[in-house]
Amino acid sequence: MARLKVGGSGVHMPPIELGQQTAQAYEALGLDFLCYYDQLNLTIPRSIWTPDIVPAAAVWDIDAWLEPWIAITAAALATENIEFFTICDALRRPPALLAQLALTMSHASKGRFSLFLGAGETKQFTPYGLPRDKPFGHLEDCLTIIGKFFESNDTVSHQGRIWDLDRAIVGLGAYQDRPPKLCVAGGPGKAMQFAATLADGWMVYLPPSCSAEQYAEHVADLRRMREEAGKDPETLIVFGAMATVVGDTEDIVDEACGNAAMCWDAASLVPHPGAYERMTGKPNPLGDWSYPRDLIPMHISRERALEIADQVTAEDVRKTRFAGTPSSVADQFQPYIEAGITHVLIADYCGLVSTGSYSEAESSTAVADLVTEIRKRNPDRA
Repeated sequence: MARLKVGGSGVHMPPIELGQQTAQAYEALGLDFLCYYDQLNLTIPRSIWTPDIVPAAAVWDIDAWLEPWIAITAAALATENIEFFTICDALRRPPALLAQLALTMSHASKGRFSLFLGAGETKQFTPYGLPRDKPFGHLEDCLTIIGKFFESNDTVSHQGRIWDLDRAIVGLGAYQDRPPKLCVAGGPGKAMQFAATLADGWMVYLPPSCSAEQYAEHVADLRRMREEAGKDPETLIVFGAMATVVGDTEDIVDEACGNAAMCWDAASLVPHPGAYERMTGKPNPLGDWSYPRDLIPMHISRERALEIADQVTAEDVRKTRFAGTPSSVADQFQPYIEAGITHVLIADYCGLVSTGSYSEAESSTAVADLVTEIRKRNPDRA
């Protein structure tokens, strides 16, 4: 089985030097990769991103989001070994431009870059006057076209559902002729099918997307579909984006999970209707809700966000996240890892909503301890 790689999220806020320093620190800690998100806004409404609810709001703006390609370039130039991933939608940039960007990043990072594509989220489109039509048609076409540009420096022609190309050229080529890995981010269904047949791997958001038992079934299906497509299932990247609240003590975790912004996020950041009820045993206070389809955080009033947050307990938050001390969270990860994960992304929320009693430095320490615990439990994949 492939070596298990463990990583975290890159820093997206100014100044650029902060992102470089963080990448260097994570590289020194032995993390394998950093993931960057191609978006203009996050998921917590600005209306509740205020210091009285989230002390961090006094320091940084929830929607101050550096363009990820530039942020990754800066971090790549400041490091030597750590890998970089970005997650983009397949709609706001045409495939030739995405291919050019990815190949450029291949050179900037000296081969340490992978591209994940998804079907997009309404919050990146509607507020900006952009259509989000036929998202999975865009995704399928984009994967096919980018794959062709990655495979050859010659002209590419393509007749697809969205784009028709007539002898288009992206002749840049990859660093040392090693194209970036091209993967798919999205829930079980079409995204998983495209990952198996058109790409190098699949990323899904856990645990909201599925339980450990369901995930094991999905990974088995993914490998079967890949084999049926004539591709080697052993080469698959199986990427788990793990929604995590990790702290040195359970009291720290309880404090974070009880924060109103975290309570809002637990209800709103679910990929499909029914996910919240599966995890908590309660109906979602937002009703028939899917965050890619329904969430536009800038449109949510303070009153509405707090109304929803008041219906979510700290225990509910714990059930929608991998929450606890590093040892406890590593135990929660383990069934998913045993299902076949090759890459574990620790998407930690504790530092995001930390109060004055919990600092970013402590958050980094807890994440580092979690990485150690993951590797301790998987010595055969170290």
